[in-house]
Amino acid sequence: MTVLLEVKALSKVFGGVHAVDGVDFSLDRGKVLGLIGPNGSGKTTLLNMIAGTSRPSSGHVSLDGTDVTAFTAHRKVRRGIARTFQSTRLMRDWTVRSTLELASGARRGPRTPAEIAELVGITDTLDRLTGSLPSAIQRMVMVASALATHPELLLLDEPAVGMDIEEADRLQSVIRVASSELGTTVIVVEHNMRFLMPLADSVLVMASGKVLSEGTPQYVRNDPAVVAAYLGD
Repeated sequence: MTVLLEVKALSKVFGGVHAVDGVDFSLDRGKVLGLIGPNGSGKTTLLNMIAGTSRPSSGHVSLDGTDVTAFTAHRKVRRGIARTFQSTRLMRDWTVRSTLELASGARRGPRTPAEIAELVGITDTLDRLTGSLPSAIQRMVMVASALATHPELLLLDEPAVGMDIEEADRLQSVIRVASSELGTTVIVVEHNMRFLMPLADSVLVMASGKVLSEGTPQYVRNDPAVVAAYLGD
């Protein structure tokens, strides 16, 4: 496999507190990485630095061999990094169609907004205002918007929050298609282990800003340090 993302000694300091402290990992193209850890462990801060919404205090981020550490968020989108957020961030008075069309203009690719909507399963919402949709569907629209930029790397921050089992299973399927058929590399921050563990090729565990453990889902599940710090009995 070809390495797409390399994170080297990445750190973020807020007022003397190391929110992220010397994180190193790499991720192959088309793979899904689960990013887990207790609240406050640095997961979202790490995503922010990879996505360009926060500048690292030190360290480097490389995408497909290009150092993108200092790129702005908009430039990273054009380079092939897209993300979603913990809270829904949609223009509530825009239709889903307009939202996807706007996103698709950031980075051209082979699939139309309508094709992305079909992939995600939201075709029946295209002419509805995003603000009129249930929370779970809004989250699917956010995923569709990110995919509409034709990303090489997709960052999902707690995408299954508030979803029931059927909705979460549907999102699982979308992420699998993105990685296996579209070749998109995916990092998923999630507390829902039922959702995440069957989906991830590998899992990285953070605690107090550092990497506590990294490996296959089975390895991480059985790591005594992870069980003690996060998973419990």
